[in-house]
Amino acid sequence: MIKLNTPLPFAKMSGLGNDFIIIDNRDRILEEKDIPFLAQKLCTPRLSLGGDELMLIEQPRAGGNYTMRTINPDGTEVKMCGNASRCVARYAFTHGIAGRSQVIDTLGGPVEAYVDETEVRVGLQITSGPVFNIQLEVEGQEFILHTAEISGAPHAVVFLEHAFEASKDLIHRLGSAIRYHSYFPEGTNVNFIEVKDRSTIYQRTFERGVEGETMACGTGATASGVVCGALGLVDSPVMVRVLGGYLSVTFESEPVVVGMRNSDLPASSSQKPYKPLFKISRPFLGGGARFVAEGTLHPEAWQW
Repeated sequence: MIKLNTPLPFAKMSGLGNDFIIIDNRDRILEEKDIPFLAQKLCTPRLSLGGDELMLIEQPRAGGNYTMRTINPDGTEVKMCGNASRCVARYAFTHGIAGRSQVIDTLGGPVEAYVDETEVRVGLQITSGPVFNIQLEVEGQEFILHTAEISGAPHAVVFLEHAFEASKDLIHRLGSAIRYHSYFPEGTNVNFIEVKDRSTIYQRTFERGVEGETMACGTGATASGVVCGALGLVDSPVMVRVLGGYLSVTFESEPVVVGMRNSDLPASSSQKPYKPLFKISRPFLGGGARFVAEGTLHPEAWQW
């Protein structure tokens, strides 16, 4: 058991700008009571290593190769993170914990992972939804939202014209207002998207727990792909452009409405209802996952 006055082994990895601190905790080197504290300290940029989440690798709990735990910078534990699962899968392969084909136990259910030379793909689950055409008043304006829970991570999807060029302040303001809206008693992640064509979505994400915009969100990209696929606006595979680059989302679809279609692209889309046309299943998320650093954290990284 590592005491909080001794160095701590770590890896820092990035999934298109979504950055994670990874600790191999299979031997229980961390005391459970210290984990929220460490997440709050270590994830703080400039004062410590900085990261979007603290990821722990532990012994398998449900038949997988290992368990992945996801701790937000505020110290809360969430069910899973899509981009983190891709980074953790590459870490596990590189360190001999699992092979190229893996099953990761998470609180959001099992995650299939495949590691190759250029990208890591993970199979996620649609654990709830999608739910379409939720009307909310946000900052005095009526918005129509769509929601989907991906492997236990709740997401709101909001069509927003010129989303990628929107100011960071606007994304933060609207994202925070929706995240804390009374419709979502436990909060939600918020994805502002713009459908560019049938194979491309542009996305900006305000993440719950981080309480701000992140450069990428894997479960968010998957939720956006699932929602847009169900509405018949995109085909599989679809590339989701995030601030950190591109993620790929694939899925299977089955028509549920014949002879109807939504408009090719959202127009005044944050106020426009849509008709779901397809049932979506078996979403997969793919993209790059790279190492940034490995070594030991000095105790002063959390002693401030």
